[in-house]
Amino acid sequence: MGLFHKNPSEANFAGGSKNVMESIQREHDTGTLIYLDPRSDFNTNSVITVAPNEQAIFIKNGEIYGVLPPGRHEVKTENYPILSRIRNMLSGGISTFTCQVYHVSTSEQNIGWGTASAIEIQDFFLGGGIIGVPTLIRGSGEFRVCFNIREDDSAASTLFLRLMGDKSIYTVDDLAMLFRAQLSQKISKVVGKTLESRSKRESINAISSQLEDFATELTPSFKEVFTEYGLELVNFSFHNLTIEETEVRQKYLDRLIGSVHAGGYNIAVQQELAKDAVNNPGAGGLAGAGAGLGMGLAAGGAFASMGASVFAQQQQQQPMGFAGQQPNPMQQQMQMQQQQMQQQTAAPQADPMEVLTKMKQMLDAGLITQQQYDAKVAEVMSRM
Repeated sequence: MGLFHKNPSEANFAGGSKNVMESIQREHDTGTLIYLDPRSDFNTNSVITVAPNEQAIFIKNGEIYGVLPPGRHEVKTENYPILSRIRNMLSGGISTFTCQVYHVSTSEQNIGWGTASAIEIQDFFLGGGIIGVPTLIRGSGEFRVCFNIREDDSAASTLFLRLMGDKSIYTVDDLAMLFRAQLSQKISKVVGKTLESRSKRESINAISSQLEDFATELTPSFKEVFTEYGLELVNFSFHNLTIEETEVRQKYLDRLIGSVHAGGYNIAVQQELAKDAVNNPGAGGLAGAGAGLGMGLAAGGAFASMGASVFAQQQQQQPMGFAGQQPNPMQQQMQMQQQQMQQQTAAPQADPMEVLTKMKQMLDAGLITQQQYDAKVAEVMSRM
């Protein structure tokens, strides 16, 4: 090894060795988003030229020293012609004052997004504002993003270095993998959390017809997520977003519609549970009936308490059998059914105007169809 051993990486420079000053600019294919320039440890006063659709990240001594915008930039290093060669002979020609440049494309990229598995949320509107109804959401969309590393954002700079790791090239496929592996979970969380929050004040059944507004609502949250990765969100749109209609949701939808006639959600629940207990005497009581409606053990107990007064009244009104004995089970069931029918007949009719108003609100919210609405209007009008 000679006294002035040359660093093997100098072969990447023009002419096969470092020059007094270098002109460093992007020389890679346009399909690459980020790449590490092979020319490293260049001399001071070298010039980095940044194209209009890119950024250059200047790494000095292992840290981000500057994020260079489009234009011509003269950079300072501790490497000097001849002097550095003498100094580096003790390290086998390798510079102890390192510097590198990453070329980052800021061209916009379209990245698709879709739910690999359904997003589970709790629909509080369908639960009458009392409990959340388990609901599965599926959807897909598209993000238009670009890299935008901010020099004043130390977190983004740190994450950028971790993102690259020991890679010298970062492609569109790598960006798509980032979405699938890390960002997809965060996206699903934002969508689910926002929908669940919305269900506390309005119906989400008509969400498929409100995708443009919903995308606008979500955009600020997504921008925060992407900024952490040095990405800028240019645009976001949904392809589709659907709610999986299950038997549990249909049960609660029927109850919500029934509450219009009963005069309140709690009353509708009491009547439903009492009727279910009468028709299914072996189902384990009101708590079992509640659980059978898909509310779970805790919710079943809650609704059982609401129905207790109705059930207790029915038991108190049961006549005694011969010689003070309880009637047989069949007689008991028939008597309870008769009492239930009498109670329903004697129940005061809801105000027609109030019923029609609520039905119109449910139609606008997408909870019922036009045919269901028309049929209910005809029924109410026939009683007037």
